[in-house]
Amino acid sequence: MSLPPDLRVLCRRLTSTPPSQLPHATPAFVRHVLQCRDVLSAPQDIKAKGAAAEAAMLVHKLKSIVGNLIKGKTAAGRFTGVVLAKAVVDVGGWECLREAGPWVAGLLAILKKNDPPAVKELAVVALVRIYTLVHEFQTLTREIATPTLRDFFDAGLALLRAPAPGQPPRAPPSLVESVLDAFATLMPLYPATCRPFNARVRTAARPYLAPTASDNGAPVPRALQRAARRAAVSLHFTTAGKTGPSEDWARAAADVLRDFHDTADHVFRAVQESWQPLVPRARADISFDGPAEQPDAPDGLPGWTGVRAGADRLVGHLRLAADLLRRPTKVPVAVPVGALMEAVNRVAQISRTSRAQAWEQALETHPAVGREEKEELWTCVPAVHLAALDVLGALFRRLRLNAMSLVPEALDAVLLVLKSGIDSPAVRAASYATVDLLLQVAGPGLSKTAVDAIGVVMLACCRDLQQDAGYLAARAGPPPAAAGAEAKKNGMTANADLFLPTAKADGSSAAGAGAGPVHGKLSRAHRAAAEALLASLLTHLPQRQVKPGIRGLLDQTAILCQSRDSMLASVLNPYINEAGRSYPSILPHLSRRFPHDQGVEVLRSNIRTSVQASAEDVRLAATFEELEEEEGEDEEMEEEEAEAKGDEEMANAAPADAPKSEPAFFPAAADGPSKPHAQPDGPFVERSAEVLAERLSAAPQKRKHEGAAVETTPPLKKQETETGGDDSDDDESVHLNMDIDDLDDEEEDEE
Repeated sequence: MSLPPDLRVLCRRLTSTPPSQLPHATPAFVRHVLQCRDVLSAPQDIKAKGAAAEAAMLVHKLKSIVGNLIKGKTAAGRFTGVVLAKAVVDVGGWECLREAGPWVAGLLAILKKNDPPAVKELAVVALVRIYTLVHEFQTLTREIATPTLRDFFDAGLALLRAPAPGQPPRAPPSLVESVLDAFATLMPLYPATCRPFNARVRTAARPYLAPTASDNGAPVPRALQRAARRAAVSLHFTTAGKTGPSEDWARAAADVLRDFHDTADHVFRAVQESWQPLVPRARADISFDGPAEQPDAPDGLPGWTGVRAGADRLVGHLRLAADLLRRPTKVPVAVPVGALMEAVNRVAQISRTSRAQAWEQALETHPAVGREEKEELWTCVPAVHLAALDVLGALFRRLRLNAMSLVPEALDAVLLVLKSGIDSPAVRAASYATVDLLLQVAGPGLSKTAVDAIGVVMLACCRDLQQDAGYLAARAGPPPAAAGAEAKKNGMTANADLFLPTAKADGSSAAGAGAGPVHGKLSRAHRAAAEALLASLLTHLPQRQVKPGIRGLLDQTAILCQSRDSMLASVLNPYINEAGRSYPSILPHLSRRFPHDQGVEVLRSNIRTSVQASAEDVRLAATFEELEEEEGEDEEMEEEEAEAKGDEEMANAAPADAPKSEPAFFPAAADGPSKPHAQPDGPFVERSAEVLAERLSAAPQKRKHEGAAVETTPPLKKQETETGGDDSDDDESVHLNMDIDDLDDEEEDEE
C-alpha cells in the first residue's frame, strides 16, 4: 500500500499552523483525513520497514497531535481536535477506536469547561459517535463505553439543569437539543448503564415537551421539542424486566391521552361539545370567572393561561402521542387504538362544514364565554387539527393493514378537518397525506358513498395542482369599474391598478404568449403530497365508483402537471363503466411527455390505446364549475332529505337554486341559468348512435369541385324532385319518366 501524500501534508500543517488559525484550516484538515481512509483503517506495524514503517509512524503522530489538541489550553485548538477526532474514528474503524480512550476522557473534560457552546456541541456529537461505534465490539464497550458513559450523562444533565430565577440558561437551545438527542440515541444501546438516569432525564426533558406561549423564558424551537419528545419516548428502553418496557410505554401513552383530555376541557370550554367518550371519565372543574387557564397542569408540566397557550399544550400532547407511535419500541406493545381515535374525533368535531359558515353557526357555544375568547379559539383550531392529523397518520403508518377497520372513522375525521380548514394550505397538505395513507390501506374496498365523500378531496387536490402549474385561473374578483364606482360611492380610495388591463391567468394565454404557464406558490411538501394523492386516487380507488367527470378531471390534472406516476397510474387503471366499456387512455400524452422512459416504452409496446374522440365531440374533462355544482347539489339533496324526514312532497318543493355551502374554497360557477339536472358533457359521457349520427349529418360536407361555377337557379323540376323525399320508389320512377318526356318535348321545339 502506497503512502498517500495527504498524511504527510496533514501532519506537517497541524504542527506548523498557529493555534489561532486552526479553526479556519479545519475543513482542509478534514479533507486530508478522508483521503487517508485506507491507511488509517489498516493495521500498523511499527517494526516494519520501508513505506509501512513510515505510514505507522505518521499515523501514530497524527493520533498524538489530535490528543494534544483535545487537551490543549486554547479553545481554538480544542475545537480542531474535536472535529479531527470524529473524522478519524469515522474513517479509521476499529484500528482507531481501540486507541480512542484518551480522546473520550478529553472530550468529557471539555463538557465541564467554560468552552464556547459550539465546542461543547461538537464534543457531544463526537462522544455519541464513539459510543455508537464501539457498541459493535464487546471488548471496546467494556474498556471505553462502560467506564465513561456515566460521566457523560452527568455532564449532559448538568448542562440541562434549570437556571436560577432571573439567571440566563446554562446552555443555548442548540446544545440542549444535541444533549437530548444524545440521550435518545444511547439509551436503546446501553439500557442497563442508563437506567439510573431515567428519572433525571425525564425531568430535564419535561419543560420542552409541550411548551406554551405563557411560559417564562425564550421560545422553544421546533427542533428542540422533537429532541425532547424523542428522549421521553426512549425512556422505556431502560426499564428492567421482560414486561417492564411494554408496561412503561403503555403507561406513558395513557398519561399523554389523559393529560390531553384534561387540557381540552379547559381549552374547549367555549364550545358545548357533542363528543362523548366511550369510557366515561370525570371532566375537569371548569371555571368561567376568568380566562381559560390550567395553573396546576398534570404530569409536572408548567401551568398555562389563555386559549393560545392551551392550544399549544394540546398540540404538544398530540405530537408526543404521534411520536410514541412513530418511534421504535424495545418489545411488542399494546397500542391504545380506541383512545387515540377518541382524541382525534374530539378535535375533528370542533369544525365547521365550509369556509363560508360562521363558527357560531357550526358549533353550539357557551353563553358564559366572551366573544374575544371564542374568536381566539377559532384561530387556534387549525393548529390542533394538524396535530390530530399527525396522530392519525402515525397510527396508520404503524398499523398499516391492521387498521383497515378504522378507515371509515378516520375518513370522516379527515373530511371534517379539510372542510373546516380548506382555505389553509397546511391543512390541505396534511389532509392529502392522510387520505393517501387511507387509500393505501383500504382504497379498493371503499363503497360508492365513501368515494363520493372523497370528491371534495379530489377537487381540492386537482385545483391545487393545476393552479400550481399555472393552467387554472385564479378566483375571479369584482370588475374594475364596479370596484371603482363602489369605492367612489363610499368615499374610499380605490386601487388604481384595478383599472389597468391585467394579464390572463389561464395557461392558454400564457402559452400563447410564449412565456409558459406561471407556476403557483405551493410549497415543495404540499406539491409532493398532492401529486402522491393524485397517483393514489388513480391507483387504489375502485374506478367504477368514480364519477366520469371527476375521472376526466384527474386525467387532465395528471397531464397538465406532467406527473409521471399519476399518468402511469391512469394508464394502468383505465376507466371502465358499468357496461364494460373502456374509455380513451392517456398513453399518447404519457409517451409524448416521457419518450425515453423504459417503463413507458414497455406500456406503449404492450397496450393498444383506443381511438381518441375528436375535439368537437368530447371535452377532456368536466369543468370545475360543473363538478362543484354537482357536489353542492348532492349536499343540498342530503340536507333536504334530512329536513323533510321522508316527506317527498316537501323535498320536491325545495328550490333547485338554493345557496350552496360546500365547498366554499372553490370559485362560484359562471353566471347564467342554473341546470341542476343537466348532464355534464365530459370525456366519458356515453352518447347514443342517434346523437352521433345527428352531429355527423349537421357537419358541412366538403364538395369535390369548390372552384367550379355553380348554378344559382337550378331547374325547377330538380328542386321538386329533391323536395319529394317522402314519396315511394314508384313515385320516384314516375317523376323520372316525366322529366325525360319533358326533355324530349323541349328538343322537338328547338328543332
